[in-house]
Amino acid sequence: MIQQDKHFHMSDSYESNSSSQKTIGRTVIQCAIEMAKSEFINPQKINALDIACGPGNLTIEFLNALQDAFPDSMIELAGFDYSEQNIKRLIKNSERKIKGIVGSFYNLPKETKGEHIIISNEGLHWQSLFKMSKIFFLYLDAEEKERYELHALQNLETALKNIYESLQNGGIAVIQFGHEGNMQKHWDVIYSIFNEPPFNEYMSKINVPLYHLSIDQIHNALLKAGFANENININAFEQDLAEENATAITNLHKAVSQEGYSKVFPPKILEAFYKRMEEKLNDIDINAFRKNQWHRTLIKLKKQL
Repeated sequence: MIQQDKHFHMSDSYESNSSSQKTIGRTVIQCAIEMAKSEFINPQKINALDIACGPGNLTIEFLNALQDAFPDSMIELAGFDYSEQNIKRLIKNSERKIKGIVGSFYNLPKETKGEHIIISNEGLHWQSLFKMSKIFFLYLDAEEKERYELHALQNLETALKNIYESLQNGGIAVIQFGHEGNMQKHWDVIYSIFNEPPFNEYMSKINVPLYHLSIDQIHNALLKAGFANENININAFEQDLAEENATAITNLHKAVSQEGYSKVFPPKILEAFYKRMEEKLNDIDINAFRKNQWHRTLIKLKKQL
């Protein structure tokens, strides 16, 4: 992967192979609408922002939900993502009804300030790129893992502070990302493949920059960002993978990883990697594998007046 990049790029097929992302994303939208209807009475205008919006399929759903809930209000919604290609898709698919902003949630630009509502789904657990000796933080030795954890915690604190500062006083946010234990069995399968030849020679060349912090760490990061304890509501729960078979689960991982893996893997070996993943998944009890894989963290926030 290109080390100067600040974020890990998803593959083009992510939107069509991420049923689990869509399911929880719609919950985020529903929660945001319910909070907004409770907090904002007959607003003339609503400024809203979707952080890490991806190609914008859920951003468009969010716009429709806002318009239904506030038919007499002017809605100004923006989608924010690190990928310029995703933002171009969002603008096109929304028929320019949604503004697109390219950037990193570690450094939100001035045009994101003054928001009434911010949402973010499956975004904030992604880290800026960080060189590791193995593909994923779970399998690092204690010393290296401690360094990575510090890096990840600082990143989350920065992102949450940026969200806090982008909200108007009295503004609300609903954000969702993975916490400790998220997709553990999934990553165990991936790691086992990386320990097989010929894939093992790429173990230290590919890093997937995710980190799933504990609920206590997330809560403390929210406090450091500026949110008052009484305005923080964290709902941590588990869900099964929505993807129901080995092919669908492999396609989900492919959609997340192909852009990054392809910078290191030769094409034929990369193709063999995904084939091997599907083989391994077909050899296990897939229903047991899917059980409680997602460790969701649904967070409702308000910035004090």
